[in-house]
Amino acid sequence: MKIILGSKNKSKKEAIAIALNSLNIGDYEIEVVEVSSHVSSKPLNNEILFGAHNRNQEVIKYCFQNNLNYDLLISIEGGYEQVGDFYFIVTYASIIDKEGNEFIGKSQGLQISKTMFEWVKEGKSLNTVIEEILNTKENKKENGISGYLTNGYYYRSYFDSSAIISAFQIMNNNTNYKRLEKKINNK
Repeated sequence: MKIILGSKNKSKKEAIAIALNSLNIGDYEIEVVEVSSHVSSKPLNNEILFGAHNRNQEVIKYCFQNNLNYDLLISIEGGYEQVGDFYFIVTYASIIDKEGNEFIGKSQGLQISKTMFEWVKEGKSLNTVIEEILNTKENKKENGISGYLTNGYYYRSYFDSSAIISAFQIMNNNTNYKRLEKKINNK
């Protein structure tokens, strides 16, 4: 299976590998291309989903312009979400198959404080603060904010992989989705 990832970020490529391995999909190749998400560098709320979707739309254009064949396109966008008085780090993944069907997955959310959310909302970076604390310059690409906040348990690639798995489940179990919808519509 040939997959094209809409990012050159190594943790996103690793997230795909984690997801596929956990789904027992072993025969794949991942090619990476750098594309724009057309959202802010610290996306908030709806921007996160739009970022993943937009990246894949750009990957489609890239593949067409460069005559690239693929089985799946995968794009991942992480960001910050407010739900009422609660704040979370979340990731969305977009998978587009070769027929053009899009499947969206979302990671579990990791709660952050209002102070952290407001910091990001002002355009500032939590990773910069974490990197100061850890005296490193690679936290965003390696452990990520989720990794720091959970002492490495939900490191970035692992956190992002759950969004990919969620999108794969929709794609691979589409029959179940349609069966449920049919039953609802017949009631």
